[in-house]
Formats: sequence, structure tokens, C-alpha cells
Amino acid sequence: MSVAKPLLKLEFRVLGPSNEGEVLDLYNSLSNESIYYRFRGFFRDFERYVRSVFSDPRNIVYGAYLDGKLVGVLEAVFLTDGCYEMAIVVRDEYQGRGIGTRLVAYAIADLKKRGVKTLVAHTTPDNYRILAISRKFNGIIKCAYGECTVVFNLQAIRTDQFLLLN
Repeated sequence: MSVAKPLLKLEFRVLGPSNEGEVLDLYNSLSNESIYYRFRGFFRDFERYVRSVFSDPRNIVYGAYLDGKLVGVLEAVFLTDGCYEMAIVVRDEYQGRGIGTRLVAYAIADLKKRGVKTLVAHTTPDNYRILAISRKFNGIIKCAYGECTVVFNLQAIRTDQFLLLN
């Protein structure tokens, strides 16, 4: 018997500097565990971090909204032409409900349209949620010395099965 997650009606958006306050609110709401997994350590200078992400126009920030509330953020940070680094977080009370998977699917679909070929993510070996999402999207996972790196070939990923849920 499988247990289906209840379908959430999410709205996805590309965020801009005018959304800094919402993103800060989300980060400030996180538990220590979520902060650790998102930043691979204990980090608190969210204001400076968020400002720096939005200050580079090559970076793309995606938001997942549920009933008008920002519940997930994915940052695609420019590395080189055709290659971005991904970081994602979902509000604690909404984790485990498929929001992260669908937000990654939305971001990948958009990044592909923009001509991005490769997406990279860094995580800890005990962050089972992002590692599970990485497997869903056929990410190549390599772990060593307490850190995992995931590489996604965006051209080989199909996201429609995850986006049809919306």
C-alpha cells in the first residue's frame, strides 16, 4: 500500500529584490536543523546573504507559495555560463509534503529555457531530503570528506511529471 501525499495547490514565481523581506522572513522562521542543512553549518547573517544573492542579476531566485505565503525558496547562483549552483529550503512546518521536489522541477524547467546546461548542489551526507530529490532528478551524487556534491545535466531531465501536479 502506498501513502499518497495530499496535493497542495502551489504557485511558483521568480523573485526579485522586492521580495527580500519575504525571503528573510522565511529564513528567520527556520529551525536550527533546517539552517544547518540549508547552509551546511550554523549561519545567521541572513540579511547580508539575501542582499548579496539579489544583488547579482545573473542569480535567479524561485519561490513556492501556498495560499499567498512564501513556503519555499530555491536560489540558482551563477557560477559560469551555462552552470548554476542550487540551494533550497522549505519552511519547517511544510517539509515532507513534496514542495521541495516541485520547486526543483519548476526551477529546472525555467533554467533549461534560459539555456542553462548544468546545475550543481552541495550538501551534507545526512541531508536525506535533498539527496532524495537529487535522485528523483537523476543527479550524480559524489560524497567525500563530509560533503556531497550533486551534478545535474539539465538537458537530460524531464520535469513534466512533477509540474503536472500544480
